[in-house]
Amino acid sequence: LGPFLESIGTSLPVILVDNSYQDDDISDLIADFPNVSRIDSGGNIGYSAAANVGARAATAEHLIFMNPDTQPTAESLLRLVAYLEANPDVGACGAAGANTAGGGAQPTARRILAHILGWHLHSPLSGLFYLDIGGIPVEVEWVAGSCLAIRRDVYEEMGGFDPDYFVYMSDFDLGRRLHQAGYRQVVLGDVVVPHDDGGSSNLPALWTWERRGRAWTRFLRRTRPLPTALTLSLLLVTGYVVRVLAYTLARDRAKATELRTYLGAVLREWVRPDPGPFDPSQP
Repeated sequence: LGPFLESIGTSLPVILVDNSYQDDDISDLIADFPNVSRIDSGGNIGYSAAANVGARAATAEHLIFMNPDTQPTAESLLRLVAYLEANPDVGACGAAGANTAGGGAQPTARRILAHILGWHLHSPLSGLFYLDIGGIPVEVEWVAGSCLAIRRDVYEEMGGFDPDYFVYMSDFDLGRRLHQAGYRQVVLGDVVVPHDDGGSSNLPALWTWERRGRAWTRFLRRTRPLPTALTLSLLLVTGYVVRVLAYTLARDRAKATELRTYLGAVLREWVRPDPGPFDPSQP
């Protein structure tokens, strides 16, 4: 959070939704930033619900949702706003994430195959996550929630983020609804916002992988007919089983364990959907 605030400076208003389940005291971090308004969410209510809390407290015409493990400059954020103003048919836009995806495509069988086979590393726009878009504006089907600019009226028209996604896949879901409503979505490749993916939390890595897997299945179940959802899920599971075997043979036990946790979560969500309450000690 410290580097985030230092990077953005004091020229733009910032609403900071404090989602710390450990009641961390961040007063020392925000003391030198009079532009920051802190809202205590009352505990970890998840990304989507906390983002909606921040949006309801905002009064500006444009909203930009940011992760605290990003380092945006005020200039980069203003460029996102300028792009929305110049392109009223664009519902949301985002920045390239350096080593992370600023957005990507909705899941299809072809794109999942490209992802699990690693083809997206050779053809950046073939998979689910667009990692290297070459410094130009690129049309996407979802913009990463780590840096997402949207007009307030569009956000309200969409109903905000779906709080049923505690963390992960909420940006896929918003992107799907924007597409259905006829809005374009764009990642500006020449606007780069560094993102230390996973740096927003000190929760155990396996808990994070569990949430990723569960969110994936929840998204497919809610947005696809059952046969399609099962087919896409099976493709993903098959691909990651191969990856687990590869990491096991390479004696990378940590990575193999992470992916096994992910796969188990994908399957568990089909059998026993996540009840939702946040417990940092349990998946």
